[in-house]
This record gives sequence, C-alpha cells and structure tokens, in this order.
Amino acid sequence: MSLSKRLSIYQPAALTALRLMTALLFIEHGTQKLFGFPTAPYAITTLFFVAGLIELIGGILILLGLFTRPVAFLLS
Repeated sequence: MSLSKRLSIYQPAALTALRLMTALLFIEHGTQKLFGFPTAPYAITTLFFVAGLIELIGGILILLGLFTRPVAFLLS
C-alpha cells in the first residue's frame, strides 16, 4: 500500500485542525486590533480597526465552517 493511501484516512482530521488553527489565529489578531490587548486600541475610523473587524468576523466564520472559501479569499 502506498504512503498516500495510508495517509488519506487522516486527511479530514488534518484539514479540520488546519481550519481551526487558522480561525483561532485570525480571531486572536482581530481581537488584538479591536480591544487593544496588549497594545492600545485603534480609533474606529482607522484602517487597523477595519482590518481587526474583518479578521474577527472572518475568523469566526472559518471556525464555524461557514462560507470558508469566500471568507478565506477576503482574508488573504
């Protein structure tokens, strides 16, 4: 049996782990920009605030598995 066939049974679990870690990283950076921990929060009208909002909402959507492809495109 080839290596790719033996590893194919782990593909769903690996993709789930990758999706969860990516979502948590986006949520972390989004909350850092929005809530100001460990740095000072940004004003609502700045580009950093908008980026934080996109990262937070996009990370939550990826974590839930909703609209993953369009959200990943926007976040990239």
